[in-house]
Amino acid sequence: MKKVLLVFILLVAFTASPAHAWLEVEGSYWFMRPSGNMAIGIDGLEGTTVDLENDLGYGSRIGVPDARIIIGKYVEIGAEFFKFSMSANNAIHRDVRFHDLVFPVDADVSTALDATFARGFARINLGTEALHGGILGGGQYMDFSAKASSSLIGSTEKDVKTGMPYVGAFLELSPVDWLAVRGSICGFKWDFGEITAKFVDAEVGAMIKLDWFFAGGGYRYVAINGEDSTYPVTADLKLSGPTVFAGVNW
Repeated sequence: MKKVLLVFILLVAFTASPAHAWLEVEGSYWFMRPSGNMAIGIDGLEGTTVDLENDLGYGSRIGVPDARIIIGKYVEIGAEFFKFSMSANNAIHRDVRFHDLVFPVDADVSTALDATFARGFARINLGTEALHGGILGGGQYMDFSAKASSSLIGSTEKDVKTGMPYVGAFLELSPVDWLAVRGSICGFKWDFGEITAKFVDAEVGAMIKLDWFFAGGGYRYVAINGEDSTYPVTADLKLSGPTVFAGVNW
């Protein structure tokens, strides 16, 4: 992260006044594929660590809509919101403790994972129309819900909510007026009481610009690692896949 910020500072040191829009509204669709593992316990008793693909049956891509708005020019204020909901069914090959239930080997287990992310941030945007970027900082709220059920045992659910700050950097290069490439990265490590969490959100893309309208595609990678020792709950998730986006600016 420090190297990225240093490169950015050196680049913008030779640029003129900003030439970015006052208002930008963007919508995107992320073809996200989940992977990783998690464990959900209760009352200090650890849950079984399960792999999303091998144990629970996840692996297909799901569509994740995302909305973002940015207002300002030199110092910008922005907000972003996205959420996903996915489900799977699989016959487990070992006993699995999930929250307050134990699912026996060979049981058909249905699971559902839902997550909501809401972000607010401020960023500095410097440079010219040909090359501009900056640094940013803000806060993120995450609401994660996991459900599991089986006709043999019953159903159970656990919801975890947390907030955390984050910092990052972004850069956009326009080799010609109608074409641009961009990249961004943000993240943080949070340790607050019984909750520890860290995440990284990186995205690259290319777009066509037509006056006030732009559209393009790219790739997004999000890694989330968290632990709440009270229950306990642990998660090590990786969400990745291509994106398409479009927006307007003035």
